[in-house]
Amino acid sequence: MNLFENFFQDIFNIKSVIMALITVGLITLMMMMTYVLAQRTVRLFRPYTIIVDLLEAVIVVGGVVVLRQTFLVLNGGSVLSWGYAIAQLMVLLFSLYAMQTLAVTLVNLAMPLIFYGASLRLGASPQWWWLFAIMTVILFGVIIYISRHQTLALDSEWRFLLLQLLYGLTWCLIIWSVRPYHLFYMVNVLVIFILYMWIIRFFVKRINQVIKHLSRLSQAANYDELTGVRNRANFDTTTVGVFGVYRHHPTKPITMAMFDIDHFKNFNDEYGHLAGDIVLKHVAQHFNQELVRQTPYGELFRYGGEEFVIIFEDTSPADAERAIMAIQETLKQHPVHLDNQKLTVTVSVGISALQPTDLNFDSWFKRVDHYLYLSKQGGRNRITVEDQNGQS
Repeated sequence: MNLFENFFQDIFNIKSVIMALITVGLITLMMMMTYVLAQRTVRLFRPYTIIVDLLEAVIVVGGVVVLRQTFLVLNGGSVLSWGYAIAQLMVLLFSLYAMQTLAVTLVNLAMPLIFYGASLRLGASPQWWWLFAIMTVILFGVIIYISRHQTLALDSEWRFLLLQLLYGLTWCLIIWSVRPYHLFYMVNVLVIFILYMWIIRFFVKRINQVIKHLSRLSQAANYDELTGVRNRANFDTTTVGVFGVYRHHPTKPITMAMFDIDHFKNFNDEYGHLAGDIVLKHVAQHFNQELVRQTPYGELFRYGGEEFVIIFEDTSPADAERAIMAIQETLKQHPVHLDNQKLTVTVSVGISALQPTDLNFDSWFKRVDHYLYLSKQGGRNRITVEDQNGQS
């Protein structure tokens, strides 16, 4: 009975209530920040998405640190509390379900190693190192599985229960390997931990549904339904941000390329509008895929009809030209297959960098559009860069 009373005195007291509220607040804040960062990532150039992923990992580490410091204050400089352990496990496990990034997974993988190292520095005995090693390997397997199958784990009740049990059990035994305690505590910790995580699962699923709904709305508002690339509305929003970046960093080149499909009207007239849609989708997806291979700085937009625009951040016109020339070549090597026919598709391109003299977007856009016009007038399947003509 004393064990039972001691355990519940540790879990259910005013300090634990305060910590529970702080933990719930942290998890709520993490949910909100995860959604905001996910929305921001959609609008960022690819290199910056890595920074966002790292920022999510920092949020998790920050949450762990905040809990630790709060417990130190509330418990007179000690964190030897099952309430503290449960709170930490909730934050770590929640991050795996809510933040689907490699950086957050690595934080979870590192935590048992950090805990063990810190315990040894504080004088814990390494006598049960083999138990720690076995439990850590099992815990790593659970973490990796959850990181790759978050939705599956949340949707299946028995799978969710099993994963929570394994996650909590391995952590309890990892703690026991450096600070042995009566195993009665472990049973109670697992029950309370699983109960709390079940409640969190309910809210995570609901929030994920809201996020998916908002993502679908964002997809419809910012991406072209036919081709799948960013649309005119997203292009208009992006150019506002581009001008803001350029004003603060005028030495960083920002280049725009505009291209349209050569003789696109002929595809519609000879093969029908469905064929025209197939050609549009083929060109858009080809450019989108090849841009990733050629440069990390290009973003493709469908401006309208058969016209597309690429914004290259931190890229000179010459570098943009090289990337597009390479894509032009691969486009010719991958014709459209339609009714046992191979339709070769080419594009004409105009390229220009943003200049200090461009007081607004229209002046820059008209210049790029003029160079596109020169490419079409020069015989099509060409690239015109600033005042230089080049045959692809």
